[in-house]
Amino acid sequence: MDVANGDKLMIRTVIIDDESTAREAVTHMIELYGDNKVEIVGYGDSVKGGIEAINRHNPDLVLLDIKMPDGNGFEVLKAFGEINFDVIFITAYEQYAIKAFKFAALDYLLKPIDPEEFRKAIERTGENSGDKSLNMQLQLMMEHMKKPTTQREDKKIVLRSADSIHLVYINDIMRVESDRNYATFYLVNEEHPVTVTKSMRNFVEVLEDYGFVRVHQSHIINTDHINRYMKNDCEIVMTDESRIPVSTRKRDFLLKRFEEL
Repeated sequence: MDVANGDKLMIRTVIIDDESTAREAVTHMIELYGDNKVEIVGYGDSVKGGIEAINRHNPDLVLLDIKMPDGNGFEVLKAFGEINFDVIFITAYEQYAIKAFKFAALDYLLKPIDPEEFRKAIERTGENSGDKSLNMQLQLMMEHMKKPTTQREDKKIVLRSADSIHLVYINDIMRVESDRNYATFYLVNEEHPVTVTKSMRNFVEVLEDYGFVRVHQSHIINTDHINRYMKNDCEIVMTDESRIPVSTRKRDFLLKRFEEL
């Protein structure tokens, strides 16, 4: 990052979007909510133009639209062997793409961009700059985009804790417990759980496609790791003997799921 405005580090940024109005909107968003630490150094309006802009300006951050007339944003990234810049994807609401971003714990913004979400994404810029984990995350995302299968055996998810990036098999997640803006993942044969700095709601839709059930406001469980259901106590006992409460409104739904298993 360049030093400008006194001692403040500036995030050198390239915006890649094929629509001029979208580029102008993002530029305006940066002016309003970039906290004077984002410097726009270049633009791209296509896959080819985006690659050229990145090579020319060597940015710290790329704000990257997915759909472009000559391809998509993923093709821009494929042109670089190692990604040494942060990426925030900008996209219209496309369910398959959103799930891929969530699996890989990558930042994305939905059009029209929400100012507060934009501010949060900018604040996270630099958390894993120069870290090879970003390349791993991007690879996982593109793999999921190629084959969005619901089979759990080979499906992985990225869990980003405060100090580490964890690549975890979906099948090894026993349960998830929520605590306000944090979610704790309890893993099979792992003594220490993984706590991520995102709320559980970020994972519910992703995990429900793979046999997980939200049995309580604060708990998601993997049905493969259920030991028994205690009707009188309205609790699920998992294979590690942990006891998970079941909300009253989820009781009938859960019993029906048991019949289907």
